[in-house]
Amino acid sequence: MRIAFTFTLGLALVGSLAACDTFVEDVDIPIDRVVSDSLDEQGSVVFLATGVKEGFNDAYDVTALLSDLLSDAGQFNNCVSGSTFPTYGDIDRGEIRPDNNSVDGAYNAISEYRFLADDLLRRADETITFSDDAEGEEAERLARYTALFHGGVARYFLATYMALNPTEGGAPINRSAFIPSSELYAEAIDLLDQSKAFAASDYDERVVNSVIARIYLFQGDLDQAADFAADGLMEGDAPYFGRYASTSQNEWHAQGGIGRTQVTVNARFADGDPRTPVAAAGAASGGCAALGPYYRQALYESADAAIPFITWQEMALIRAEAALEDDDEEGALGFANAARASYGLDDLDAFDQATLISERDKTLFTQGLRLIDQRRFGLDFTYVIPQTDGTVAPLPGAWRYLPLTQSERNANTNL
Repeated sequence: MRIAFTFTLGLALVGSLAACDTFVEDVDIPIDRVVSDSLDEQGSVVFLATGVKEGFNDAYDVTALLSDLLSDAGQFNNCVSGSTFPTYGDIDRGEIRPDNNSVDGAYNAISEYRFLADDLLRRADETITFSDDAEGEEAERLARYTALFHGGVARYFLATYMALNPTEGGAPINRSAFIPSSELYAEAIDLLDQSKAFAASDYDERVVNSVIARIYLFQGDLDQAADFAADGLMEGDAPYFGRYASTSQNEWHAQGGIGRTQVTVNARFADGDPRTPVAAAGAASGGCAALGPYYRQALYESADAAIPFITWQEMALIRAEAALEDDDEEGALGFANAARASYGLDDLDAFDQATLISERDKTLFTQGLRLIDQRRFGLDFTYVIPQTDGTVAPLPGAWRYLPLTQSERNANTNL
């Protein structure tokens, strides 16, 4: 009986497997997936380039938000309605664990962006055959410009914001050994420089020069920074933006604005300066109402608001900084006042390092650059103690970058 039962059960299992096989065969092919090899053709270049540019958008806004939160520009306070993420509080204090899932979001976005750019370059080099006509020439130009420019920007993000330990900037690529910021910056400059051969316009080339100028500035090479800034975005040029949509929201709007205010901004920005529009952030109930006031940014009042990534005003301030380094205060004033005039502000009468730092603080509001200025100028890292009336204390944690994530450390045998 036991043998007969086992045989019968075996037949039933075989039958069920056959039924499962038939069932799987009857399922429609998924319509929301694309096989990678099917994109190895000239007609896919626009699709691939669009994906890379969307990768930039996704990486930029979250990185700018978290960077400003770690700096003294942004704050996390439970007294503000909507502020509930403890991971934001850890970033605000500089006490950041590698398993902080808010940092995961930034690192994953940058890494995916970097991969998409590098993969497009690989396809252009190895698998896509471009036709010998105007259409093929334009497709190859678009592929190479997009891949090289954004591959450079992605490495700039990794070098500027990620770190192995609290003060050692850098990151791996493709599970490599740790690459220090200086080497990632060198790679970024090389890729950006190559991209200029494929720029579609003088404006695109000026954008590239502007990013290179910023990298040299962060490396402490003011002469190179000023030279590239002089060939970068010029007065009247539109910014290069990170662009968003209601279905892919601006992170400053979604987590640091009217959408939800988990990240507030320092009260110093509430001085009526047109570069730093703010609005009152609602306090939670109870004793919190008597504390504050708290402010949120009011630059991005809609989910699809674009965020400037690089501007001609920043190039003017880079040139002002270089002039100041050369003891040319008059030249520095000229550059700084040109930037101020674009916002309807009166001219400055004098210019020193403190003024430079303040001008950069206001002009580059919400662009994620205050953190780097604090590092390079040796400014104090402070934070507002939660649930107090603006009491400021030294940052208790040691992190001056965002840490490489635990998932990267677990998967990468080189770390």
